[in-house]
Amino acid sequence: EGNFHGKKLIFEFTSDQTCVMSFIDRENGSVEILNGNFEMNFSKIPISLSIKNIPQLDHPLHTVVEFIGSDSISLAHFSTHWRLRPISFIRNKSINLKRAK
Repeated sequence: EGNFHGKKLIFEFTSDQTCVMSFIDRENGSVEILNGNFEMNFSKIPISLSIKNIPQLDHPLHTVVEFIGSDSISLAHFSTHWRLRPISFIRNKSINLKRAK
């Protein structure tokens, strides 16, 4: 879990290659959920992450991932096109997530 544009972000990855992103508004408690199928390519540096088949959107999401220790990851901003995905991390635009306990 982490923060994204003033909302609490809970990102759940499952072993069946599906994921759920929950955005919780801190002011009114409203929740927006995106779910889809994810692919991570560990042979690339940085590691690429693609989320496809998202029913709530008409396009996939692409980014890169950096593992920070065993309990945290950093995601660069998302792109709607694989070729336009980020290739590095920008400090103030990255999404930092910590493993929920």
